[in-house]
Amino acid sequence: MDEIKILHNIYHKNIVRVFNYYLYPEKTTEYILMEFIDGDDIKNFAFNNPHLINDLFQQTIGGFNYLEQNKILHRDIRPENILVSDEGVVKIIDFGFGKQINYTEDFDKSITLNWKFSPPDDFNNKFYDFRTEIYFIGKLFEEILRENEIENFLYKGVLSEMIKTDFNERISDFALIERKILSDENIGIDFGYEDKETYKRFANSLTSVFSKIEQSTGYITDTDKIVTSLEDIYRNSMLEDYIQNPNSIARVFVNGSYKYYKRVEFSLYTLREFNKLMKSVSIDKKRIILNNLWQRLDTIERYTDYKEDLPF
Repeated sequence: MDEIKILHNIYHKNIVRVFNYYLYPEKTTEYILMEFIDGDDIKNFAFNNPHLINDLFQQTIGGFNYLEQNKILHRDIRPENILVSDEGVVKIIDFGFGKQINYTEDFDKSITLNWKFSPPDDFNNKFYDFRTEIYFIGKLFEEILRENEIENFLYKGVLSEMIKTDFNERISDFALIERKILSDENIGIDFGYEDKETYKRFANSLTSVFSKIEQSTGYITDTDKIVTSLEDIYRNSMLEDYIQNPNSIARVFVNGSYKYYKRVEFSLYTLREFNKLMKSVSIDKKRIILNNLWQRLDTIERYTDYKEDLPF
């Protein structure tokens, strides 16, 4: 039942899809109708396709970043639970031990599995959170690289930050890993003058909307969703000179709490030109644009909403 509740409400290309479920409480039986993945586990796939190791790492981080954004812990990270289709698409499966996080108490370590890799220091404190998941993903890829003697892995620096046994020294979240990947892989990709000016106008307008951002608020990473949302906003305001509700722009980029200025003038022309840019560039350039917008948003003052820690 827990697995059904988790999987039925999420959608990501690197997470197994659930299409339907059937419950028979009188027989204490449930069935899940899910996507069929014709492929192999990530360890065997990497053995047969070592040249794809960087893409496998990127996809795996992307899938787990999505889970973290939706506050879902997998809690059973092992090679057989990360499959790769024959087309090379990573699919995270088996959420039988998964957990939806609602309060900080939910990070208490309530299960002990026969972990394939030596546990981190977190286990000594009976604690398991997303940083723990980062550790196990890192150990998995460390083993794949070592056993297959793979030399073309581009992200050794970030991998070393993932597998630190000390919780406080380990890289903090999957979103930060994904941003480091973007920074490393896109060196050499350039933009023309007009594209840069279009980006800067939009980035300046976007950051002017926010007053403060709550400390735990993350960024939305789905480029297709962002582009679609911005197009909807433009379509609903296209007879105006300015966006009528600046908060609608803010909601497109952040996932969580924030404070915003209600009387900001956000030009419709700026939005229209940015939409054109996002529709015209490659996926790699879209990701670079997003990464730069996140760095802009990083500069906005943070605050802590203490009410979230209260149980009432």
